[in-house]
Amino acid sequence: MAKLRLARVRIALYCAVGVLLAGAAAPLTATAASDGLSGPLAGEMRQLLELQPGGVQVSDNAMAWESTGTVVVWPSPGERVAPIGLGKNVRHDTARRLGVEPLADYEGQSDYSIQDVHGCPSGITVKDYYCFYTDINWGGRRLQFTGATRNGDASNWGFANQTTSWVNTDTDCQVFAYAPNVGLWTEPENSVSSYVGNANNDRMTSWSCL
Repeated sequence: MAKLRLARVRIALYCAVGVLLAGAAAPLTATAASDGLSGPLAGEMRQLLELQPGGVQVSDNAMAWESTGTVVVWPSPGERVAPIGLGKNVRHDTARRLGVEPLADYEGQSDYSIQDVHGCPSGITVKDYYCFYTDINWGGRRLQFTGATRNGDASNWGFANQTTSWVNTDTDCQVFAYAPNVGLWTEPENSVSSYVGNANNDRMTSWSCL
């Protein structure tokens, strides 16, 4: 009889522990699903949203901000350079709603009417951008800004002290890059730089578009 009571106590304890564990796991699962992010770069996107709310995932590689037309594109895992356009698994309806659909490749097939300079969009079919890259030779993350962003703080976008190369395809905007209290370089309209130089590398903290 004593053995029977002991067995019942053990069963009750196991059930209680199972309920507690299930309850603890539920909020994490719900949170992960509720933000709508998916794909291998969802973690990086989630971190950027903490700094810059309002972004919407438009592909496995990219997020866009409707208010300014900003697009951030990450390289696929194992790749050095962010893909031209929006990358893999484009959410076409979302990209179209945010006004970045012309940048998208459809089912992996490039739209040759789209022009770009080292991945930075250009041409009559798309918005002109000025783009910052976190690696040399236009590698790493590509951060695409339109003239709607007249100035910016790189820390708000998670790339303070990380800019190494740039492209400016915007015909109405000359970009000036700064470190604290120091001018670093100027980006004339329709110009590029594969490397900002040893003295300026990974120093930019802010910029203006005039």
